[in-house]
Amino acid sequence: MDQMSLFDLLDRPPIEALYKPDQIFESDDPSLFSRLTEDPRFDRKSGAIDGKNLAKYLSGFGNGPSVDGGVLAVGVEKDGSISGCKHLSQSQLSAIESCGQNTCPDGRFVTRRMETVNRDGQPDFIVLIRISYVDAKVVQLTDGTAYERLGDECRKLTEEKKQEKRIDKGERSFEQEPCGLLYPQDFDMAKISAFCKTVKKNVDSTEDHSDAQVLQSAHLARMSGDSVVCNNACALLFAHDPQNVFPGAYVHFLRYEGNEAKSGSEYNVVKDRLVSGSVMTVIKECASLIDNTVREFTDFKDGKFHTLPEYPRDAWYEMLVNAVVHRSYHIKSAPIFVRMFDDRMEVESPGGFMPQITPENIVGTHRPRNLFLMLALREYGEVRCISEGTRRIVAEMESANLPPPEFRQERTGSLSVLCTLRNNVAGRTNTLDSEAYTALGEAIAFGLKPEERKIVNYIMQHGSLNVSDALRIMTTTRWHTAKKTMEGLVQRKVLDYVGSGKPRDPHSFYVLAKGLTDE
Repeated sequence: MDQMSLFDLLDRPPIEALYKPDQIFESDDPSLFSRLTEDPRFDRKSGAIDGKNLAKYLSGFGNGPSVDGGVLAVGVEKDGSISGCKHLSQSQLSAIESCGQNTCPDGRFVTRRMETVNRDGQPDFIVLIRISYVDAKVVQLTDGTAYERLGDECRKLTEEKKQEKRIDKGERSFEQEPCGLLYPQDFDMAKISAFCKTVKKNVDSTEDHSDAQVLQSAHLARMSGDSVVCNNACALLFAHDPQNVFPGAYVHFLRYEGNEAKSGSEYNVVKDRLVSGSVMTVIKECASLIDNTVREFTDFKDGKFHTLPEYPRDAWYEMLVNAVVHRSYHIKSAPIFVRMFDDRMEVESPGGFMPQITPENIVGTHRPRNLFLMLALREYGEVRCISEGTRRIVAEMESANLPPPEFRQERTGSLSVLCTLRNNVAGRTNTLDSEAYTALGEAIAFGLKPEERKIVNYIMQHGSLNVSDALRIMTTTRWHTAKKTMEGLVQRKVLDYVGSGKPRDPHSFYVLAKGLTDE
């Protein structure tokens, strides 16, 4: 592309598919409303629509999931042709421009008319309605129904979904609701006592507060007469069995062989564990499980070997804590998933992004779903409550010369947030699996070339490899070159050959030399 054409490209307006609702609403181009695709930010309606029926769009766009809201173009048909609104009576126009507000009083919107020419070539106008997202409450119709904008339609929310929306918007504090467990018999009083001592030490209090008073001050319980009524946050922290209240309050850990999850005869899960208990127990036991699964590599740099983990511990630990602290516990039966593949680690937590949180602004943005659970864990030093978690993940990955973390929202039934850390195992030309380094010894390891290190790493991870496997990880595309490289490792007693010895034996493969693996 020459310099002139590059400047021309930069001067062009943004692609219409990327327009924000405000850009759509403020456009002076009537044809835009014929060209746009109906999607989460835009819909078109015939002028014949009953104004009361627009109320569900006040609710749908007002509830998100996008915090940008949306735009309705009334007087534009589904096929994009402009039928206009000029032919409507004044009462019909008034009903459209009031946008069903009497039926949905919590909706927020503004309207304007745009002069245009209708499909018959006559002067006309359309009505544009800019509907805003409403923070801090669920936008309902007067009959109690509520909607959410998904794709190109507004879908009715179930009662469960409405409750989840209320929690996300801060209209309802789920963690503050009574958990239904009895105090003290359903709780681990040793954990409560230890927590209360920590709180009193952190605030440097000289007063002799009871454990019940400390729980109240931490918003984990309230008094009802002489009884202590513990809430959901308290149950997650201190109940003997939190799963009595939250069946999904556990982590499902899965280690896969390869870079994708397979099923049936190709099922490739090599480690499958469930981690349950109190929040702190889940964090600690799952962290131990990840610690024992994360590989270490020995990097050869400046004439010396340096041992490095597959992922920085602080990065994946923050990712785990964030998932446990910020998940939606209102989705009671859904667990957190930790999935480890050869090339990445994924943590999936129930519940979508909080309102106003996006993949683009999540780093450094602070909007907790479970504030009092988070504050309690702060007493343990697990979270800092000032947006440091995501920033720390980014900084740790950058320091390790690894790609930045990825955050995205997924919908598989209920919404969830997926955080992904990627390693650079495909590019580790200068490293060895630390177990291989120990087995080989420094003298042999020092003499391995980058391509040979790749081969040894693969065998340490998968147990064996053949020439076809080697061609997938080496830079060469020549079969004989790959074969020669592995035969050289056999001669140097790094690998053992297993096969008939026939040229291009399809069943032959290579393993780490027996003398090395026996040590």
